[in-house]
Amino acid sequence: MPKRSLRLRARVVLWLIAVAAISANSARVWAQEKNFLWKAAGEKNSVYILGSVHLLKRESAALKPIVLEVFSKSRRLVLEIDLVKEGPAKFQQLLMQKGINLDGKSLHQQLLPETYELAAQRAADLGVDLKLMASFKPWVVALTMVVMQLQKLGYDPNSGIDHQLAQRAKQANKPVSGLETAEFQIDLFSRLSPPEQDMFLRRSLIEMDQLEKSVDDMVDAWSRGDVERGEMLFLESMRDYPELKAKLLDERNRNWIPQIDQFLKQDEDILVVVGAAHLVGKEGVIELLKARGYNLEQM
Repeated sequence: MPKRSLRLRARVVLWLIAVAAISANSARVWAQEKNFLWKAAGEKNSVYILGSVHLLKRESAALKPIVLEVFSKSRRLVLEIDLVKEGPAKFQQLLMQKGINLDGKSLHQQLLPETYELAAQRAADLGVDLKLMASFKPWVVALTMVVMQLQKLGYDPNSGIDHQLAQRAKQANKPVSGLETAEFQIDLFSRLSPPEQDMFLRRSLIEMDQLEKSVDDMVDAWSRGDVERGEMLFLESMRDYPELKAKLLDERNRNWIPQIDQFLKQDEDILVVVGAAHLVGKEGVIELLKARGYNLEQM
């Protein structure tokens, strides 16, 4: 597989974790325009929590003034993973280590016949021979093909909100840390059971025809700070796959809460940036923090 494709896939794995299997089959709901940004008040500091879209078209990638203001006043940037220390090269290494099937089974032996047939059709549409991916696990094939489609549609991983802020922090010598490690995030996929991997690949392939509209709708809701519509777009189809939602979103949200709780006990402002899908719904970070008694203001 070309190294360039691997590097691109590595850069957008985080985005795919946050929005895997989304769909947008709903009427437009307008809300008072805000931002996917919240301020949580600690005793001596403020923790700002920003929902990120990990991959954007360049024309919609400009950081809003409020985001730049919050970034400037925060003394530390916290991302899902530290993108300064664990960048694309690390993800590429881990993908090669954990994404190749070592038990001798080829891709068609790992999938239901209908899933393999659909994968072969989608690969041909993208100008790729699926046999070139025969040694990879289904979740790698899913990510690879979705990334190739997104690239064709003009989405750029360098334009992602978290990537832009990581680069700004590096230039400003602002401390950066991660809520998780790159290996943990790769393991989220590599530990999916065979039926879950088949399901993940099939769902990803089915929704490729609507991918541009789905992501454009998601970005629109995100840019307006429309939480109600965002919840619908980010989580709608994942409700049909509760096991995947639990592993990719809910469990991670709960794991982050004690860390954010510690941030709120410090004496410096901190900006936390995670995928926007992690901030919506009853199991989202915002509601979990409110349940702990914190006051959060949407900005």
